[in-house]
Amino acid sequence: MSSGLGLIATLLALGAPGAGAARAPVAGSARVLRVRDEGRVHFVRSSGSQIIDEGPIGGTLRGSTRVRFTYDGSPDVGARFVIWGSGWSLGGYASGRLSNPASPDPSFRGSLTLTSGSGRYAHAQGSGELFGVFNRRSYGLIVQAIGKLHY
Repeated sequence: MSSGLGLIATLLALGAPGAGAARAPVAGSARVLRVRDEGRVHFVRSSGSQIIDEGPIGGTLRGSTRVRFTYDGSPDVGARFVIWGSGWSLGGYASGRLSNPASPDPSFRGSLTLTSGSGRYAHAQGSGELFGVFNRRSYGLIVQAIGKLHY
């Protein structure tokens, strides 16, 4: 995965059991930003099937993220995330499926939905695809997000 991509997904404060349909852009939202991000986040703590990771993200959006990644041993994974930078934040959820569940570093792919924002991204909404790798030894994640942000 190229490290130039900044992950909105690491924007994943992981934990959502499933992704729903993205909401329509807020009335009056005039800007659309195509986002391509990547993040390498490290393990902070866990509770049951929820793993909390944090770290920097880069690409279109540069900042930090906290992800609540839900993994219970099944091929289905989920996440809730918050991403923030100087004077702004974005929040949302993602869901996906491991493509190689028996691997020590399974990859996953799924969808992500942005549901909230603050600062310059107040009332933000968006959707896209999420790609990543989950390291079972370190509980770290490499996440890439590609999508559109309406604000």
